[in-house]
Amino acid sequence: MKNKILAWLSVGLIVLQVVMILGSWLYAALNPESGVRSMLSSEGIRWAFGGYIHQMQSPLLVWLLLGGMAYGSLRHSRFVESFRTMRYRQRVALRFSLSTLIVYLSVVAFFAFAPHAILLSVNGDLFPSAFSDAAVPLLCFGVILMSVVYGVMAGSFPSVPSVFNALVAGVSSFVPLIIVYLLASHLIYILSYILML
Repeated sequence: MKNKILAWLSVGLIVLQVVMILGSWLYAALNPESGVRSMLSSEGIRWAFGGYIHQMQSPLLVWLLLGGMAYGSLRHSRFVESFRTMRYRQRVALRFSLSTLIVYLSVVAFFAFAPHAILLSVNGDLFPSAFSDAAVPLLCFGVILMSVVYGVMAGSFPSVPSVFNALVAGVSSFVPLIIVYLLASHLIYILSYILML
C-alpha cells in the first residue's frame, strides 16, 4: 500500500515537472520581460544537464541511506522482538548491546558537551557545529552499532555477510523514499531556476 502511494506521488511529481517546463517556456515566450526563465531555452537545458548531480547532493539523501541501514540492522537483528521473548541468550545480548550503546553515547557526549569539546564550533556553540551537522549520522551509527552487537550475540547475525545483507535490505526498503526525494528535489530546483530564486 505504501509503495502504491509513493508510486502515484512520483507520477504526480513527474507530471508537475513536465507542466512547469512547458509552462515556463510558454510564459517566457508570451511575457519576455517577466523575468521568468524558460527551461527549454539553451541556457535552461545546459543548466538542467550540467547541474543535475550537483542539485541532487544534499544531506537528506545521505540521511535516507543511513536511516535505511539503521532500520535494516535494527529489524534483522530482531532487537525489538527480544522484548517479547526473553531467553537467556537474548537477555545477555540485550544487556551487552545497551551497554555498548551507552558507551557510544558517552563518547559522543564527551566530544560534544565537554568544555572545549572538539565537536563544538569555534565559538563553543552546539548549533551550528560539527556535532549538529553530524547528529543524524551519529544517531544512525549508534542504532547500527547496537543492532549489530545484539544480532551477533543473539545469533541473528551468524556471519559478516548476514550483517551486510541486513544493511542492504534496510536501504532497499528505503528506495521508494529515495526516488520520491530525487523527484521532489528536482522539482524544487526547476522551480528555483524558472523563478530565479
